[in-house]
Amino acid sequence: MRRSILGFIVLLASFTTSLTAVRADEQIIAPGTGLQSSIVADTGANGLCETTAASGDIQAAPVGGATPNRNEIRCGANKIVESAAAGDDVQLIAVGATCQNANRIVIDTGANGIPETALGGDDVYPSGIAFGLAPANTPCVIAGADGVAQTAAPAGDDAQLLTAGTAAPNSDVVLCGPNLVADTTANNFAAGDDVQLVPVGNACTANQTIVDAGADGIATTRAEGPDLLIKVAKSTKINIGSGDATGDKTIKLEISNVEFGASAPISRPYTLTISGNSCGGGTVTQLDADSVTPGLQAVANVPLGGKIKASVIATVKLENVISVSSKIPFRCTFDVSAVALDTDPDVDDAANPENNTTTVDLEVFDRNDL
Repeated sequence: MRRSILGFIVLLASFTTSLTAVRADEQIIAPGTGLQSSIVADTGANGLCETTAASGDIQAAPVGGATPNRNEIRCGANKIVESAAAGDDVQLIAVGATCQNANRIVIDTGANGIPETALGGDDVYPSGIAFGLAPANTPCVIAGADGVAQTAAPAGDDAQLLTAGTAAPNSDVVLCGPNLVADTTANNFAAGDDVQLVPVGNACTANQTIVDAGADGIATTRAEGPDLLIKVAKSTKINIGSGDATGDKTIKLEISNVEFGASAPISRPYTLTISGNSCGGGTVTQLDADSVTPGLQAVANVPLGGKIKASVIATVKLENVISVSSKIPFRCTFDVSAVALDTDPDVDDAANPENNTTTVDLEVFDRNDL
C-alpha cells in the first residue's frame, strides 16, 4: 500500500524536551495564597451558571452557560476509541486509536459545556453526564489569584461553596514526594496556621498530605528537601500577569508534504488535531491550518514538496497552574498532529504518527505568586 507521509512538523519556536527532577516533598499551593482552583459557587442542579464573579474571582463558566471542557466520554473496556465528537465537543484521542487504559477521557464538552456526542461502541459517559444536558454542580465561579473567595450571594440555583472573604480550609499544601519521607516543616515560609500531618523524617506514602493549609486556608509553607530545576535554552513561555485569570501564546508550526511516488497528487488537504494535553481543559484553541490566509482555516492544502505555515493558540488558566514562585515555571505539554483528510482519523494511510505529530512544551510563569 502506498504510504503517504504528511506533516513532518517543525516548530519554529524550537521546542526542547524539559524535565524537572525532584526528590523532595511536592508543593500544591503557592506560599502566601489559598487554593486558586477552589470553587466559590457551583452551577446547581440545572447545570447553568447564573452568578457573576466578583472582582478577584474567576468566571469558570459564562453566565447563562455551562462549565466548558468537562470530561464527557471515556474509553470503554476494549480500549479503542469509537466515539466521534459532534457539536463543539473536542476529540482528545482520535477515533480508532488505542487508549492506554479503559476509562481514559477521549472527548470533552467543548466551549459550550453541553455533551453533544452520541456514544460509539463500548465507550461510556462518566457519572453525571447525559447527552444534551448541562452537567449539574460544576464550577461556576472559582477563587482567583489569592485563593480567597470574593463572590457572595449566588444567583438562581447556584450553590455557594466558599464564603466570601475566606479560602478553602485545610487544603493540601505539601504532598509526600518520590523519596517517601516527609522533609517539610509547616509554617517555614511565614507565620501561619498550616498543620503538620506527618512529622519531619517520618515515612509517608506517595501523594500523602504532609502539610495542609489549616483553618484559614492560606499556605505559609514551602516544600523542603532536594529540589532540582533544569532550564531549557529555548522554550515557549507564557506569562499569567498579576491579577489575570489566563495567559496565552500563539504557537507557530510548519507543515511539509514529503510524500514520495509517481502517484502522489499535487497537493494534500489536511487539518490539525490536538491530543495528550496535560495543561488543562480548553488550553488549545483557534487551530489555523493556514496562518497566511486571513481568518481561521480548518482545512488547508499542502503542495507536494512544499510547506505551509500553521498555528494554534495556547491559553493556560490560572487554576490549572501549580507553582511556588513567580520565577519558577509550571510546565505542561500537548501534542499537535497534521492529519491528511483522505486518511482521517489516521494521520496517514500507514497509520504511522511519528512524522505527523510533535509535542509542544510550555513554561508558564504565574506572576500572581510571590
